[in-house]
Amino acid sequence: MSSCVYQIDKQETLEHWLMIKMLFSSITSKDYLERIEETKRRMTDEGIDLLLVYADPWKSGNCRYLTGVKPSRAMMEIPEIGYGKQMLSVPAKGDPILWVTDFEAIWVKKELALQTVDEEPWMQVREWSKLCTGLKGMGAEARKIGYEGKWITPWPMYEMVREAAGPKLTDCNILEIQRRVKSKAEIKLMEVASNINDRLCEYLVRDIVRYGTTEKEVERRLEALGHEMGADKVDANFMISKDMAWGHSTDTTIDDGDLLSLHVILEYEGYNSDNDRLIGFGNVSGRAKELAEICVKSYMNGLKAARPGAKGSEVLRKVKGTHEFAAAFPWIAGHGIGLEGEEGIVYETGTQGEGGDFDNWTLEPGMTFCLHAGAFGHGFQWGTEDVILVTRSGARSLTKFPRDHIIQY
Repeated sequence: MSSCVYQIDKQETLEHWLMIKMLFSSITSKDYLERIEETKRRMTDEGIDLLLVYADPWKSGNCRYLTGVKPSRAMMEIPEIGYGKQMLSVPAKGDPILWVTDFEAIWVKKELALQTVDEEPWMQVREWSKLCTGLKGMGAEARKIGYEGKWITPWPMYEMVREAAGPKLTDCNILEIQRRVKSKAEIKLMEVASNINDRLCEYLVRDIVRYGTTEKEVERRLEALGHEMGADKVDANFMISKDMAWGHSTDTTIDDGDLLSLHVILEYEGYNSDNDRLIGFGNVSGRAKELAEICVKSYMNGLKAARPGAKGSEVLRKVKGTHEFAAAFPWIAGHGIGLEGEEGIVYETGTQGEGGDFDNWTLEPGMTFCLHAGAFGHGFQWGTEDVILVTRSGARSLTKFPRDHIIQY
């Protein structure tokens, strides 16, 4: 009996996967080109002749906003090649160039080509090994060079760029500001991501949480369900009778009266939802119910304050001013969200996180951010985090699951 052996063409398989992904993307090369033109207008306003934008697999939003391409984490496994990194060079006059890890160049070109009906990439792609030479040539013709992403750039790499670009290099945040306001297509993708997050909560309280269920079991099931629902990436954190902070899941099991802390960041077609919920299990105490009520009130006060023209700091002050227990909640915060789950974070105390400045935002229709509100008292917490969209008349939450849910048995 003869046997038939099928040979899998890895390159053909990747091309097929990329084709499927791009066919259903609502963001196309036309959108990226329009964003690039808007970026160039902002560059002109600031007198910048050349903009350099750095990205790595963890902080890629600025580059992805103009290219749709995310650096590969696979490169982390090949030390002699270097990890996945990108530099986008955007001249005020002329075409942009995406510089990528040499090994990735062929795949990036294919991905850019699949964003169009053509067979060629719509943007130039060049190898990282040629970056310094390219920067010296481009820098010689520029009077002022903007650099975006210094706070995420490894210092030796930034020194390399500064040496190649010369003294004209100056830090800027053109894209951080530009991408705060989302298009209708972006908002729709974030609504889908938030809907998946809501459904995960529904499955959690209906089908997953039981007496004896462990933290590890919940995390594994939530991440698997998120992928089944279409999410590209799911990062779930579930803790029993802990505060809203992140932690390591264990084999701790659920018991009557526990408070269940859930934090899920997930991505759909490049856009994110960030969801925190505190959920009661069984016969929770009257003090816990009091905190849940204050949590909902503080969230609602923040939502009402979020309207066009308001400052981010005003929103957080309304959250804090709800009650002394709301003011004591240690995670009162606002941060951007979109191509990254956490695009900078600022706590109401004024401590600024990496790259974050929500305190200083002046809200506009189309902006999206996460609002983190809650209450701390009697030695424990009740909190929530919701994805908020600023509208013409106010704001609405893209996440819908109740903020004071108690599982009854």
